[in-house]
Parts: sequence; C-alpha cells; structure tokens
Amino acid sequence: MGAGALERSRSSLTLLIMLMLLGFLILMVLMRFQRGLLGLILTGIIAILGFYWFRELKKALEQGRSVREYPLEVSEEDDLISLTAQIPGPEDEVSFEVRGNKLFLRGGMGFRRVIRLPYRVRILSSSYINGVLHLKLVKADVIERENR
Repeated sequence: MGAGALERSRSSLTLLIMLMLLGFLILMVLMRFQRGLLGLILTGIIAILGFYWFRELKKALEQGRSVREYPLEVSEEDDLISLTAQIPGPEDEVSFEVRGNKLFLRGGMGFRRVIRLPYRVRILSSSYINGVLHLKLVKADVIERENR
C-alpha cells in the first residue's frame, strides 16, 4: 500500500469515527430531552438522515480524491514514438520504465500510470522540464534489425 493510499485510509477512518461520535452525541441529547414516542421518532429520523449524509459525504470525498487525469500525448512517426506527459512532483520523484510494450510512469503525490503501447519499445531520449516529461521511443524491432 502506497503512502497516499495509507493517508487516505487514515483520513477516512478519522472522518468515520468523528461522524459516529457526533451521531452518538445527537442521539444522547435527543433521548434525554425528548422522552416517549416523539423522541423515538425523532431519533429514527436523525439516524436515517445521518446515515444518508454520511454516505453522501463519503462519495464526495472519494470523488475529490480520485486520480486527476494528467494530459498525455503520443505520436508515432515511422519507427519513432514521441510521448509528452504531465507528471506531478519534483524531478527526483519522477521515474519511467519500459517493460515489453508497457511504459510505467511514476511521479510525486502517489502518481502512477501504465501506458500500453502497440509495440515493444526502447527509450531513445528523455527530458523532464517543469512537470512535463518528453520521451523519444524507438521500436525494439528496429534496433534488433540494425544489430543484425
């Protein structure tokens, strides 16, 4: 589990505990001041509304945390593939690796992305300037043909 996922699960757990405590306090106050049938009805309504709002809040937090789509542009010209991608984080946190026909990109803030390419490739050149990664990839078949 990455640091970002661990932090998200901790914040979710903290939020859940706080909401449960708040709900419990509201229930206790209502039970104390509203005895009888009216108190039970109000307590039930509060419990249902609390459950509903908790679910809505959880959905909103999950949507806010979803991985932001960073722009990516891939162009192919003969045996050369050019890739330009926005990747968050400082240069020392950004890394990339080619395995077969997959390109693995990693960056700051828990950023991970896997790009499937139509060919096996090798990295010809790379640069990372101001949050933008530029890669020049060459098809592995071309390198193998040149080595023969």
